[in-house]
Amino acid sequence: MKVLLKKYRIFTFIFALTFLALMYVNQQVLIYQMGLKVKENYSIYSKLVDQNRISVYNILDLKSPVSLEKKLLAKKIELDIPCKWQVVKLEKSPERFAHNEIARKGLFANLFSLGREAEASPNVNTFVSKK
Repeated sequence: MKVLLKKYRIFTFIFALTFLALMYVNQQVLIYQMGLKVKENYSIYSKLVDQNRISVYNILDLKSPVSLEKKLLAKKIELDIPCKWQVVKLEKSPERFAHNEIARKGLFANLFSLGREAEASPNVNTFVSKK
């Protein structure tokens, strides 16, 4: 009986040790896989950051006056800045354009644009110092 009990203990000890060794190896494999996934995600992240910087640069370049000037010159369109005494007729009024933009955005976007936006005052005498 004692021999059977010793064999049972040895068998249980070997089984427990094997189970713990398998769990340890499994955890190490999972850690290695997670490390590879982190490296892969970091490389994707760095590529996306680079693409974002390139896109921001391109957008700012499209809005730049130099880019606009090149496009206008390519189309042979000449523009001059109007003087104070000149009157300029716009094809669409800015107010109507703003209403068209709001209508195009939809109902949900209209909740955030209830009032008029801030406008610059054309009065230049407000910054003149009085002596």
